[in-house]
Amino acid sequence: MADDRVPKPGTSTIQHPGDTGVIPERDVTQQDLLESGENPEGWLLYGNNYRRHHHTTADVITPENVSDLTREWTLDGLPNANDAAGFQGSPLVVPGDPPIIYQVNGPEQNRAINARTGEILWYHMYHPKAPVRWETPPANRGVAVLGDTLYKVTLDHGILALDRYDASEKWYYNGAYEYRNEIAEGDEQMAMHDELQAWPRWRGVASNYPLVVHDGKLMMGSFGGEYGVQGWAEAVDTDGEQVWHRGMTPPDEWVGDAWKHGGSTVWQTPALDPESGTAVLPTGNPGPWFGTVRPGWNPHTAGKVALNSETGEVEWGFQESPHDWWDYDSPSPATIFEAEVDGETRKLATWPGKTAWLYTVDLETGELVERSDELGEHLNTWTMPEQELQETPWILPNLIGGTNPQPSAYDSDRNTLVLKTTNLPMKLTWEYEEYEIGEQYTGMTYISASPGQRESIEGWNQPPGNITAVDPVSGEIKWQDWLASNPWGGTLTTSTGITFAGTDGGLFIAYDSETGDRLWTDQFSMGIEGNPVSWYDPEMGKQYVYIQGGADAEENMITVYSLEE
Repeated sequence: MADDRVPKPGTSTIQHPGDTGVIPERDVTQQDLLESGENPEGWLLYGNNYRRHHHTTADVITPENVSDLTREWTLDGLPNANDAAGFQGSPLVVPGDPPIIYQVNGPEQNRAINARTGEILWYHMYHPKAPVRWETPPANRGVAVLGDTLYKVTLDHGILALDRYDASEKWYYNGAYEYRNEIAEGDEQMAMHDELQAWPRWRGVASNYPLVVHDGKLMMGSFGGEYGVQGWAEAVDTDGEQVWHRGMTPPDEWVGDAWKHGGSTVWQTPALDPESGTAVLPTGNPGPWFGTVRPGWNPHTAGKVALNSETGEVEWGFQESPHDWWDYDSPSPATIFEAEVDGETRKLATWPGKTAWLYTVDLETGELVERSDELGEHLNTWTMPEQELQETPWILPNLIGGTNPQPSAYDSDRNTLVLKTTNLPMKLTWEYEEYEIGEQYTGMTYISASPGQRESIEGWNQPPGNITAVDPVSGEIKWQDWLASNPWGGTLTTSTGITFAGTDGGLFIAYDSETGDRLWTDQFSMGIEGNPVSWYDPEMGKQYVYIQGGADAEENMITVYSLEE
C-alpha cells in the first residue's frame, strides 16, 4: 500500500507480507546502544559500536568448529529488478524472542525479517523526489534505531522516522530545504533547493549513509561530489528539528567562490567517541577533479574531519591528498580505539585510504601517529594527469581504491584491523569544464587497465585486490590474501579470533584473524558487497552470521549461517 500521511517530497510503499505481531516490543535505549559492542545478542549500530569496530563478542563459533557452519536460511532473487539492486551495507539486529533483522538495500528499501526463519515481516520503500538512475541504482548502507523508531536517510537528503513494528511513518525531515546558506522557495517540509534535485542519483555518487543516533541527535551527511556541490553535515534531533549544520568547504579557507562547487561531501558514516563526543567524518573529493580552478589545499576535502557532535564545530582536519587531482577522497569509515604508543595509552583514529596506506592519528589533535606499510602497489603516484591519454603514465592506486567505502573490522584483543584493497592501474586525463547545474563536473576522463593491458605494465606485479590485516599502531602488515578481483563490502571480526569477509567472486571466507589462514569458505554465484554481522540467540543456543550480496533481481541473496553451541 502507498502511504502519504507524512508530508514529504517523495512517496512511500509499505507492505506487510508477514505477521508483524511477532516483533517483540522492546524499548531500545541509549544505554543499549552504548553497550551494543559488548552484547553478543544483538547488532544495534552500524559497526556494532560507535567506534565502528565491526566486531562481535558472540563466542560459539571458534577456529576449531567454524568448518561446521551451515546455512540456516537464504532469501534470493528478491523482486523488482531495478529496485532490488545494490545489496551493500549491513543490517541491525534487535535482540528478542525472536530477534528482528532490519535489512537494507538500495535504493531506499528496508525490510523487517524474523532472524530465526527469514520471514519478511514488513517492507518499506521511499520513492524520492530526486531522480534515481535505475540502470545503476545506488546503495542503501544502513539504518539507525532508538526506542521503537527506525531512522533512514533518503536520496533527496531527507530523514524518515519509521515505527519499527509496522513501518508506518512518524515524520520526515527535509534536509534539502537549506543549501549554501540559501533557502528553497516554498513549504519547509516539501521544497528542495534547485541544485539538490537536478541530477540523477546513481551508484557512484549516492549513498544512504547510516545515520548516527546518539544523545538525542541524528547525524547525517551529503553526497554528489562529482556534480559541483558543496558538501555538508548536520545534526537533527529525534523530533526532526535541525540542531546544527556544517558546510564542509569553509569559504574563508578557499580562494574566491571555489568553495561553492568544492565537494567534500560526507556520504559515509562517522565514527564517534561517546566519551569526548568527537565524531570523525570521512570526506569526499574536491570538485571539480581538475584542480586549476580551485587553488590551495582545499580544506576539508579528501581526508577526515573531526567535529564536536554537540555543536558541529570543527576540532581538526587531516587530508590524505591535499588539492587532490586523482579522486583520492576518503570514504572509508574511521575506527576509534585505544592503544599504547611509546608507553602511553592514547585514543586513536585509524582508516585505510584510497591512497593504499593506513593512517593512524591522535583522536584529540589529528596528529599523524603512523602511516602503514603499502596496502597495495604504488606506481607513478601523485603524477599529474596530462591532457592526452597516451601521455599519462599508468598510475597506482586506482581511483576506486586502495579502500573505498568498505568499512574495516577491528579486533582489539589482537590489535588488528582487517580491510580490503583494490590494486588496479589507471590513467587520467583532464580538460577545462564549465559548471552546469545537474551535469557531472569533473573535467577528467578515466580508464582502468584492461586484463590485456595489465600484463604489459612494468611495476604492476600483484593481483587486482587483497584482504589485509594490519597493526594500526606499528603500521606493519600481519598478513595479506591476494585475490583475482578487487573485493567490495566490509569485514567482521570475532572475539574468538575469526575474520569473515566476502569477495567479488562470490566467496565468503572465514580467516584465522592472527595468521590469515582460510578456515572455511562458502561459494555464491554473485559478488558479495555487504558487510557481515553476527549475533547469539540464547533461546536457540546458536550463533548466527549474516551476509548479503548481488546487484539485481536474478543475482542477489541474503544468507544467514548458524552454529549450535
